[in-house]
Amino acid sequence: MTRTGRGRDEYLRGIEEYVAQIRLSPMLLSPKEWTVAEKWKVDQIPLMVVFRGIDAAIRSVLSRKNDYGKLRVTLSYCDKPVRAAFRSYLKAQSFFSDERRRLHEADLCGMPADGDTYYVLNRLEALAEELDALAGDPIFAARRRDIGQLAEKLRELLDETKKSRRGKWLERVQTQLLKFDKEFLQIALDCIPPDRIEQLRARASHEAKAAKAPDDRALIDYLTDKAVREELNLFVIGLFDL
Repeated sequence: MTRTGRGRDEYLRGIEEYVAQIRLSPMLLSPKEWTVAEKWKVDQIPLMVVFRGIDAAIRSVLSRKNDYGKLRVTLSYCDKPVRAAFRSYLKAQSFFSDERRRLHEADLCGMPADGDTYYVLNRLEALAEELDALAGDPIFAARRRDIGQLAEKLRELLDETKKSRRGKWLERVQTQLLKFDKEFLQIALDCIPPDRIEQLRARASHEAKAAKAPDDRALIDYLTDKAVREELNLFVIGLFDL
C-alpha cells in the first residue's frame, strides 16, 4: 500500500520501520495492521513496550520447529504479546511514586521510561562483554581483531546513547544493532570452513523445500544465518534475545 497520513505519524511510522527491519521482506503495513497499531497508540502503549511485544511474538513463532510460514508475522498476531508486555510495564510503573512517574514519563514517541533506558544501556554493555569473551575463543582466532572492533563499536554506541537520547534515539540504536549483527554474522561465516558452509546452505534449502518455499531466497538466507548461529552458538546483537 502507499503511504498515507498514517505513514507520517511518528508513532505509527516507528512501528512500521521496526517491523520492516525484522521481517524477511520490507513490506509496508496492511490496512488491518494500521488499525492494530492505531489502537496501540489510542491505548497509550509506549513504543519500547510495542517493540518488546513484537519481539516476544517472533520468539514464539521461531520456537516452533519448521513453522516458517509465519515468519512474516502480522501485527494482529503481535497484539496479545504487546498487551501482555504493556500489563507488565504498568505493573512495574506501580512500584514508583507518583512524583517519580511524573518526572520520568514522556510522550509515546519520546524518551522511554527510566527502566527502559537502563535496560537499553545495560543491554549494550552486556553485548560488548559477550563479544570480548567470544574474541578469546580459538574458533574466532582469525577474526579476533574484527570481533574486538565490533565490541568497541558497541561501546561507542553505548557512550553516545548515555550522552544523548533525543528524538527517535531508540530506533537509531535498533538500526545500528541490526547493522552490527549483519557484520557479526559475516565474521562468523569467515570462521567456518567453506565445505561446512555449503552443507549448512544445503540444509537450509532442504528446510525451505519442506516448508513449500524452495525458491524463497529470503527464507533460505534466514535459515542459513540461523544454522550458522546454531553451529557456533552465537547470540543476536539486538535489543532482545531472539
